[in-house]
Amino acid sequence: MFSWTRLIAVATKEFLELKRNLLFFVVLVFGPVMFYLLHAYGLPVDVKNLNLGVFDRDKSALSRSLQDTFQNSGIFEIKKIANDEKELITGLALADLRVGLIIPPGFAAELARNSPVIVQALIDGSYPNYALISEGYVAAAVNDFNFNILEQSGNAPLPIDINATVWYNSTFNGNYFMLPGLFGLTLVFFPAIMAALSLTKEKETRSILNFYCCSVTRFEYLIGKMAPYVVIAYLQCLVCFAYAVLVMAVPMRGSLLAFLIASFLFSAVSVGIGLFIAVFITSQAAAILLTTIITLTFTFTYSGILTPVICLSEDNRAIAYLLPVTHYIDIARKVMIKGSSFSDVQGSLLVLLVACLFFYGGSILIFRKRL
Repeated sequence: MFSWTRLIAVATKEFLELKRNLLFFVVLVFGPVMFYLLHAYGLPVDVKNLNLGVFDRDKSALSRSLQDTFQNSGIFEIKKIANDEKELITGLALADLRVGLIIPPGFAAELARNSPVIVQALIDGSYPNYALISEGYVAAAVNDFNFNILEQSGNAPLPIDINATVWYNSTFNGNYFMLPGLFGLTLVFFPAIMAALSLTKEKETRSILNFYCCSVTRFEYLIGKMAPYVVIAYLQCLVCFAYAVLVMAVPMRGSLLAFLIASFLFSAVSVGIGLFIAVFITSQAAAILLTTIITLTFTFTYSGILTPVICLSEDNRAIAYLLPVTHYIDIARKVMIKGSSFSDVQGSLLVLLVACLFFYGGSILIFRKRL
């Protein structure tokens, strides 16, 4: 029968173990925070597969020709034909679109009178490096259309001018993009490593035999043992969050409750990853190596911390959306930079909850008390 007394006793024992091992405690508590503060802010890479939304207020043959120019550029893919500007803004807020194009009424008529026309582009600035490159691609596509018009009409002035508006991050501040992403990188690595070491250390030193011989259940032992690491990881996330908002002036525009719940769930998921790995192995060295490979490789390659997930190939996007860290980084950026509400990110929150149940449930089912 489950007992809170036994679970709390295991958690208390784990806190005391941390207190006795000073080096382990320092690395666990201060390592993630230092990693967050000192980590590089990212590298610019090429942009491709930019989702484009179009609000065509003219609906003429020329306006459709402009849309075709974007579609055939090899960079943009028209994902939405909007009925009003609000649909474009919603698409940008939910990261379904990266660029919105508004073609004004009278577009074809003004060109027929050899009058210049201003086309408005709304660019998602939550990824500053990509926003800058995207703005250049928008200008290049419009220039291609201009030259086609000039070849046909022979007019000297450029017929279309582009008015680009960057949303959510008009100053292209790199901190807006990278610091929320670093929450995920920090939480997915250190807590998982420490949780894996905690269990494999007891296996390696054979002190786990005390558990085999006592009345504590698998659930009480594993949850009680991991609880201190979840609490510490969550507090570290709050420290990093305070640094990002108060020191680096990263905005917090959306649901604070959604961010706090997501951070707690992901702290638990990260610790659960380390626990799940440790259930299968007995060596601390193997635990460090395997946890490092699994957490860092997948995070850097698939999570969207450096490259937007939408820019990955289709099969890689499928892998990315299976990773809890992808959903946590997405929540952090949407809530902090785009001002998303709780309902906007509830799908990703559900994924984090399911990941928690999977890693802890799987660990409890696989782990065996044996003599």
